[in-house]
Amino acid sequence: MSMSSARKHPLYRRKSPREPATSHLTRETREAAQAEVAGYIAHMSAEMMVMAARANLDLLSYLLSIARTEAETVAHRGGSHPPGIG
Repeated sequence: MSMSSARKHPLYRRKSPREPATSHLTRETREAAQAEVAGYIAHMSAEMMVMAARANLDLLSYLLSIARTEAETVAHRGGSHPPGIG
């Protein structure tokens, strides 16, 4: 997903800046959109993790690996949050 296509994504369609990005979507559509965005974040954080490791930025590489892992978990769950979160 490119940045231009990301801006056309349903999560970015809001009536006002204070309205939650997913308030106009059904639960299923919201979870699918979340899973898609999480997959994109997992992909990008994996690439940045490699870049950080090659530059010997060990802490940054580690933090990006945590972000990648969390994003993959959300993507595989279909975007839903575990009980008690969200």
